[in-house]
Amino acid sequence: MKAFIVFTMALALASAKAVENSNKEKRGLWDLGSAQHESYESYGYDHQQSHGYYGNDYVQKEVKQVITKKVPVPYPVEVEKHVPVEVKVPYPVEVEKKVPVVVEKKVPVYVEKKYPVHVDRPYPVEVKYPVHVPVYQKEYVEVPKPYEVHVDKPYPVYVKEPVYVEKPVPFTVLIKKEHKKPFFG
Repeated sequence: MKAFIVFTMALALASAKAVENSNKEKRGLWDLGSAQHESYESYGYDHQQSHGYYGNDYVQKEVKQVITKKVPVPYPVEVEKHVPVEVKVPYPVEVEKKVPVVVEKKVPVYVEKKYPVHVDRPYPVEVKYPVHVPVYQKEYVEVPKPYEVHVDKPYPVYVKEPVYVEKPVPFTVLIKKEHKKPFFG
């Protein structure tokens, strides 16, 4: 993108310079410079003497030797301007790559090992009959036991009575208007 912008700017400057040179050539400005200089020399403007403020008439002759050289008419020269342009140049950069390192974690592993345990072997024991069992004296305690009681269950009873339903009934009410009697009548 930057290269495109730089290229367009250079093209615009070159075209503007070409247009400017063509306009000068059409008007003949290149020839006027040297011809005008020669015309001043031929009329002797360079040889005029300046008199002082009070008008001294003392004239000192100066001898000047004029050497004329034919210089070719100047021609348009295109000047190339070298402008520094940023160019991105790839260069090697050392990058530290992250390599995954596997770290072994020590996890406890339970291994079942069978150890011999000393257990006493069963052996016969003599038992004397009859075996004396201690007997405690029996006590009788009265505990009240629940007994059945007959309870009547509630049941619905139907009573024959008239049912009154209140309904609004429309009726007309006559309201008498009181007429005021006049005092003089």
